[in-house]
Amino acid sequence: MARGPKKHLKRVAAPKHWMLDKLTGVFAPRPSTGPHKLRECLPLIIFLRNRLKYALTGDEVKKICMQRFIKIDGKVRTDVTYPTGFMGNMCMVTGGANLGRIGVITNREKHPGSFDVVHVKDSTGNSFATRLSNIFVIGKGNKPWVSLPRGKGIRLTIAEERDKRLAAKQSSS
Repeated sequence: MARGPKKHLKRVAAPKHWMLDKLTGVFAPRPSTGPHKLRECLPLIIFLRNRLKYALTGDEVKKICMQRFIKIDGKVRTDVTYPTGFMGNMCMVTGGANLGRIGVITNREKHPGSFDVVHVKDSTGNSFATRLSNIFVIGKGNKPWVSLPRGKGIRLTIAEERDKRLAAKQSSS
């Protein structure tokens, strides 16, 4: 019989949207109790180390947090396993056929027992649909929380790609 709360989390049992590789260790950082559920959050350590690449190791993340640089919801957080939530609606597609596209979530369809579908609109006005498990929220409204290179995250149509390729070929000749 277990005595007390669970304190460990195996890497294989971690949520898929954390995108942890299987071979870099046995354990994953278990989020501490907080405002978001374990399956619907991203621990601060993963966000700073794996996503934003501010640190290479967990110790470096701890040093950053202890300098009181990190504010979440306007409050300084020093807990490296604090569960950060996905509040905004700007997202980046991390899987599927629309990999790498960036846009604003316009609609979400819930399908119990199947995949939830999310409709996303990119900055050029093109709409596309993808699974909820394939997106990663990176901002609120039209403003991203991370800096994005201009023109990236937009997939051109086949005709637009052809025109761009022909224009590049003409300019080089």
